[in-house]
Amino acid sequence: MREGERACLLFVAQREDADSVAPADDIDPAYGRTLREAARAGVELHALSARVEPTGIALARVLPVLL
Repeated sequence: MREGERACLLFVAQREDADSVAPADDIDPAYGRTLREAARAGVELHALSARVEPTGIALARVLPVLL
């Protein structure tokens, strides 16, 4: 990002019924703070749900990232 490159972070929720993703601040508050700092600095945050089956994983839909 500092050198003008694009930076993205992709979360994959390995469950089809997920509605959103968010940092677990109660488990790792430092990660949550750092993730929010990265987002403010311009790192793109993306999330997808996935359908997990014995034969493979299929990406299902776009989810919001809640900060």
